[in-house]
Amino acid sequence: MATKQEAATAAPAGEPVFDSYIGQEYPEHLFSFDNVASGVEGLAGFTEDHVRYYRETGFLAVNDFFTEREIDAALAGLTDLIDGKNPEVRSAVVQFEASTRDRLGTSSVEERRDMVRKLYHFVDDEPRLRAIADHPQLLKTVGRLLGTTKPELFQDQALLKPRGIGREKPWHQDHAFFELPLGTPIIGCWIALDKANPENGCMHVKPGTHKEGPVVHFERRDWQICDEHLDLTRDVMVPLKPGGVLFFNGLTHHGTPANRTDERRRALQFHYIPAGTPRTSHDDRMAIFGTEGKDITC
Repeated sequence: MATKQEAATAAPAGEPVFDSYIGQEYPEHLFSFDNVASGVEGLAGFTEDHVRYYRETGFLAVNDFFTEREIDAALAGLTDLIDGKNPEVRSAVVQFEASTRDRLGTSSVEERRDMVRKLYHFVDDEPRLRAIADHPQLLKTVGRLLGTTKPELFQDQALLKPRGIGREKPWHQDHAFFELPLGTPIIGCWIALDKANPENGCMHVKPGTHKEGPVVHFERRDWQICDEHLDLTRDVMVPLKPGGVLFFNGLTHHGTPANRTDERRRALQFHYIPAGTPRTSHDDRMAIFGTEGKDITC
């Protein structure tokens, strides 16, 4: 399923796909670095208390969820997709940072790897990434947090914030991108493939915001919550080592600052819903989340 942003990046067959939004300067105070989330140390320490914590706060970090070998395989799969080594790719899309448009055509293979912002629709083309999305322990954990025995993969993405040019992802709710009925339990799984730290753009969340319902979004630096409507006192950052996972609710406010370092910050992101969840329409979604605002201004 194409999201609002993905649909806007469509390009003729064979042409590269670029991000719809150009990286811009943004108010640095929109992200706070004072509060750091502490995660569960591996699945062995995962209990019903953590399920309750997730439902109360709208997020949960689990360290060392995947092994080094599994993460290395996932990175190899991503790299092969970027390099065009998968001869029978059917649906995978590689999206480049908008700032690379003028130099992509003359770049080397290695340079292109540091121009990619996102990949999506790849699980049917790359078995090493499908293995992560279908990982039995991941599905079991997602099921416990969703409260269902049959979670369904709804969306697959890889979010690569390239070193030096990876743009900010402003504060938003993922449900604002999805044609799903309001009230659908949605869980995002953000899996660190590199070290994700405060400097290179680790995830930031606002605990408890999932309980406050949908928020109107605007087309500004992205499809986002208005900067002036943010509660900046609730920001918690979630640094992760490779193999760590951040689970978060589809209505939890979250975002990531720009990566201005010389470190790569690559992650997989999968969204799951209860199997059999019906779909809605674009118009239904916009009636909830707004088209350039709804009853309020920014």
